[in-house]
Amino acid sequence: MPDFEVREVDVHDEAELHRWWQAGHDAMAGRPFDLFPSWENGRAVLPTPHGDFDQVLLAVQQGDAVVGVAMSVLPVADNLTMSYAEVMVPPEHRRRGIGSALLAAVEQRARDAGRAYVVVEVPSPLGAVGPGELFAEARGYPVGNREGIKLLDLADHPDWSALAERATARGGGYTVEEWGDRTPHQHAQQLCDTLNQFVGMIPTGDLALENIALDPERLRRNEERAAALGRRRFCAAAFAPDGTMAGYTDLWLPPHERRFAEIGITMVLPEHRGHALGLRLKLATHAALVAAAPECGVVTTNNADVNQHMNAVNEQLGYRLVEQLLEVQKTL
Repeated sequence: MPDFEVREVDVHDEAELHRWWQAGHDAMAGRPFDLFPSWENGRAVLPTPHGDFDQVLLAVQQGDAVVGVAMSVLPVADNLTMSYAEVMVPPEHRRRGIGSALLAAVEQRARDAGRAYVVVEVPSPLGAVGPGELFAEARGYPVGNREGIKLLDLADHPDWSALAERATARGGGYTVEEWGDRTPHQHAQQLCDTLNQFVGMIPTGDLALENIALDPERLRRNEERAAALGRRRFCAAAFAPDGTMAGYTDLWLPPHERRFAEIGITMVLPEHRGHALGLRLKLATHAALVAAAPECGVVTTNNADVNQHMNAVNEQLGYRLVEQLLEVQKTL
């Protein structure tokens, strides 16, 4: 197997960063929809540090061409046994050992940081085993969790008015409050307490993920970073009659991106389920997105295949399944 040189990308060199972005974009060109962030997005986001993660970009270059790229992300605030990664090789450069060299560099960085696991997200076609899944399996990355990638076409989404009426009728005294980029001060601690339960509530299969430990200071810091980058957020929280936060969802427009929006988190605490709160929360953020950014074409989300309730909510909203997302995990 050829010995490819893997080097770290200088994210402040715009030409070098663009070559990295272009190779990643080319590697994902065969997917059903172009959900790869725009160059304008990458130019803004990739060089900007994040207080919760230590991130590096890696590349293999031959001559003037970048033939494969990777991203290695080490959480530094929580989940300190984990390392997350992406490995992307354009189709014309595959099966030459480039992906293996990049993956080996990612794994070495994780070992050097004392991490126990590497997790990679692998998109895969519906009803078939894709090349990414075969590559991962051959290199010791079994599938830890299977999710479905779903899209909602905003140009022809269903009329949600009747759905909203039925959901509100099941409300049982619960209220829903929607806000934008910054969490109102009076809700910050409750939101942190709610989000800190998220990982333990969702189906994560065999992934070695743990709950986070968010506090209002960290929440505010992350909100300020997102706003400075131009990332727009649409949030909604559900409150019980006694004022307790019962659920939360957020929906994002990436910086310098109007082709698509992304659902981040949707959760309803177990003791508050049965009141259609998940549906009401999503209806609130989707209505806010449509009003604020009518030019946005689609919304994307992904949920574990076994998450029957959330998959049913998405189906009612008009989402359709377009791809599988495999979360593969290797124990180092």
